[in-house]
Amino acid sequence: MHLEVSNLYKQFSTAKGSITALEGLNLQVETGEFVCVVGASGSGKSTLLRLIAGLDQPTSGAITVDQERVTGPGADRGMVFQDYTLYPWMTVQKNVEFGLKLQGVNKKERRSQASYYLDMVGLTQFAQALPKQLSGGMKQRVAIARALTSQPKILLMDEPFGALDVQTKESMQQFLLELWNRTGTSILMITHDVREAVFLSQRIYVMTARPGTIRAEIKVDLGKERTANTREVPRFKTYHDQVLDLLTEKMVA
Repeated sequence: MHLEVSNLYKQFSTAKGSITALEGLNLQVETGEFVCVVGASGSGKSTLLRLIAGLDQPTSGAITVDQERVTGPGADRGMVFQDYTLYPWMTVQKNVEFGLKLQGVNKKERRSQASYYLDMVGLTQFAQALPKQLSGGMKQRVAIARALTSQPKILLMDEPFGALDVQTKESMQQFLLELWNRTGTSILMITHDVREAVFLSQRIYVMTARPGTIRAEIKVDLGKERTANTREVPRFKTYHDQVLDLLTEKMVA
């Protein structure tokens, strides 16, 4: 098991008492797998990802990557947020190098690795540009390149395309699939977009409303090579409707 989340609980203290965000949650991601987690707003999706990233600590339960317990942030996990989190005063090249600089990687190696991943995401010609000169989709490519430069064991993505328009979002989904096929990096992605989850993932975890736990696990058998036409095949709609039914069933119940 590459990533394993076991019996995870997370509670927050508020002025009105304790709130349980996650309750007895279990999930796994195998090496080289693309997995999506879907759920309604407030189901604890982002809380789950922050715990896996080591940005917060669980109330109880365990998170391990290759049998090593997660106790804080680490280079074995790369993180991509919805809002890009690029440093506006740094060039694209410097943004991509930044994580390596924090790790103490020398300048020559930083430049080499950053250039490699900028080429991989198709932004070599924008290496000296500032983030303000890029489109939303390009900014997210930079964020993905920065996360990959540290060569993490697993890439964690928190609704990375949520702020993009529909056309750009679908283009970025195709780009991400191609990048995943080329790198073999394990990906765990949080999304509320059911179509996005079905198009991208090999497996989907459907979360309940708060307290969040796993309601169902769905294996998506659409092959690894997917195109815009994949969204039109009957099996795609079957998976889409299955996930949507699980989400709406919980809200009605």
